[in-house]
Amino acid sequence: MTSGRRALTAPHLLLVWAMMAAAVPVLGFAVVMSAWGGGGGATVPVFLLGVPLTVGLLATAGTPARTVVRLCGSLPQRLGWAVSVFALGTPGVLAGLAAYHAGVDLGSASTRIALTGAPYAVAAAFFVPNRWVRLGSATVLAAGVVYGGFVGPTQA
Repeated sequence: MTSGRRALTAPHLLLVWAMMAAAVPVLGFAVVMSAWGGGGGATVPVFLLGVPLTVGLLATAGTPARTVVRLCGSLPQRLGWAVSVFALGTPGVLAGLAAYHAGVDLGSASTRIALTGAPYAVAAAFFVPNRWVRLGSATVLAAGVVYGGFVGPTQA
């Protein structure tokens, strides 16, 4: 990995985090509001529209990383990358929701919104072809699991 590519890694992961920290709470709020207003069946159109829009937004975040991440080289590859990052990051958001409902202190509302982008940035880091970035993302993932699964509940 050259130094120019290395310089693009942090902004790429920051962009993924920022876009998903903005998009996922909006999608979640839309799902809750549609379920509240129209029941479970009303959430289907929200998912059918919201998930592809969110994946498209994530694919857009992968565009500047064409030189960093091999899977972002072309539009079909970028869409595959975006689907993979979305599929890997969403369980992290769901785990955060479960930890929050179990009484784990995740901070203020703005902190929790900021945390929603973290699983997607960690998932995107696994696609960066640098072992130190991957090791760092695995460390962040392990720390989140330890805090959300063990440390946080014992403090709650």
